[in-house]
Amino acid sequence: MLTLAASMLLCFLLLWLLFGALSCAVYPLVRNTMRSIDPAQASVLLLGWIALPVGIAGLTCAVLYSPDVSALLVAGHCHLGSCRQHGPQSAGAILPAALLLVWTALRLCNGLRSQWLPARRLGRELAAVGRCRGDYLELDTPEAAAFTVGWWNPRVFITAGLRAACSPRELDCIVLHERGHRRRRDNVRLLVARLLGQPLPHCWSQLMLEDLKLCCEQASDQFAARAVAPEEVAAALLQVARLQGRGARPGVLAFTGSHIERRVRALLDAPASPLPGEWVFACVSAAVLFTLAIVNPLHRALEMIP
Repeated sequence: MLTLAASMLLCFLLLWLLFGALSCAVYPLVRNTMRSIDPAQASVLLLGWIALPVGIAGLTCAVLYSPDVSALLVAGHCHLGSCRQHGPQSAGAILPAALLLVWTALRLCNGLRSQWLPARRLGRELAAVGRCRGDYLELDTPEAAAFTVGWWNPRVFITAGLRAACSPRELDCIVLHERGHRRRRDNVRLLVARLLGQPLPHCWSQLMLEDLKLCCEQASDQFAARAVAPEEVAAALLQVARLQGRGARPGVLAFTGSHIERRVRALLDAPASPLPGEWVFACVSAAVLFTLAIVNPLHRALEMIP
């Protein structure tokens, strides 16, 4: 039983690493497409792309170690007179599986410690001193800042300095943008993306995370632009960019964020179209077929390990 569990775990973790490297290598080929489509859809697809390595690894292991399913995909063969369908097992998998499990658990715990806990603590501290102004809490500080903090129940914070420096119309644009982050649960989206990349080298997911954050900002810009003119949102963005610093804490999405020029251009240009549903279906189907196609060669390759 221990050998089986260790073999399954080692297979899953190694496949996660392998498909993570493959995802990083292929992403530049699809990046322009991701950046040219509707940002709300792109943020969903990007999160799916980041989750693809762990998803394919889990699906592959489930098929490999499920006798009823693998019997349809693995060519029949026997071991020492035993022809019973089985997943590849090796007693030598116990130690490396344990080491990889410890590494993965430590990386995930570190991600939660550096992201989840500081944001919860910051949200509680700011909520305790903020004054409720309807859709947002006002912080009594001259520094100009607007941001959303929190995970499941995020709150919007705007400083008194920013409120005094902006016109009522600009303030409406800022609140609408932050409300978009809150409704879309963008902080949770980014947290999940970061956690999925924790066990892998940071450089593999850095570019995808940057693009995901930009998509979240552009989607919230569009959310605000549906209630007011896009030009007004762009003007508010430029106004706040002149007043607000660029620093950001974990679990915090600031109004100016990053890539100001790209966001302003996206607001002033014609809205990007979403990727057709049949293309999304074709890509998902290709990923599933790829997973099923590698089951038989992967089964044989794993059996070569002592």
